[in-house]
Amino acid sequence: MAKADSKRGIQRERDLVNALREDGWFAIRAPASLGVADVVALKDGERPRLVEVKSTRAGRYGGFGPADRKALSEMAAQAGADAYLYWHPPRRKPEWIPEADWPDAA
Repeated sequence: MAKADSKRGIQRERDLVNALREDGWFAIRAPASLGVADVVALKDGERPRLVEVKSTRAGRYGGFGPADRKALSEMAAQAGADAYLYWHPPRRKPEWIPEADWPDAA
């Protein structure tokens, strides 16, 4: 990953954490999460969320392949949480993509 891409990804994670907090969520970045979840979000009355944040031009699942999707799905199930992909490519609006809409994680 190029340095600019890495910086953009970290900023997207921070932006997402701030947006969730503004909406009443307790949200934290999980840096060095080993690819399992970039953001963890909790809110009273809502299911917890484990979120993978991607800002790649390579498409929704560029850098979030089957093994990564499977790992996030399994961790979310273990935690009683919902797994999401938050894809925010350059110069486009972000998309929340729930696990149910991901390609098979096999």
